[in-house]
Amino acid sequence: MVLEIYLFIDPLNRHCYDAEKTIDNISRKLNTKVSVRFISMLNIKILNQMAAKAGDQFDRKLPYNIVLDSKAASFQGKKLGRHFLMDLQRELLLNDRDYNDELVYGLAEDSGLDCRMFEEDRRSSLAENMFKCDQRMVHEMSVDEPATAVLFNSAVDNNGVLIKDFDYNSMFKFCAQSVKSVHHFEELIKQHQNNQGATILYPQSSFF
Repeated sequence: MVLEIYLFIDPLNRHCYDAEKTIDNISRKLNTKVSVRFISMLNIKILNQMAAKAGDQFDRKLPYNIVLDSKAASFQGKKLGRHFLMDLQRELLLNDRDYNDELVYGLAEDSGLDCRMFEEDRRSSLAENMFKCDQRMVHEMSVDEPATAVLFNSAVDNNGVLIKDFDYNSMFKFCAQSVKSVHHFEELIKQHQNNQGATILYPQSSFF
């Protein structure tokens, strides 16, 4: 049995960064195989929200470049890509550092990435295509806001659960109980289906 967790994020949102740490910590503590993916959301609404917070000097290419960097890092391993992204977010969001090549390559080296390969992949067509795939995933799953998690249990065919506004304790309990009992996962899907839109049931898409 594999638990799959897809977390949809805005790469320059502190709440999303906290959600990423929550999901990463939970994946380490669960006594089962867990597949984790961070899916970046970038659309006009999110970019306008970023610009409103940052002011007139906001560079609309910045979040896109961050996503491409994380994609390039993930080509050397999904876990490496996630941790590189969180390291970059930490420096930008918590330590108020400027985004530049010196910062990016320094973090890439600290993360154990092959920097020459990373440099080639940062602005490659492959990274751009992977970004487009993420946006299609957002659309197909009808995810409408960042910090939303979607969970699948490989033992439950074709059904997943979408969860918003979670914290560590609630998400860990949900995951732990779902891993322990497939029946529990199925029942939780039914129970939460009409929970004021916080959790919904939908069919698993073909790109999984």
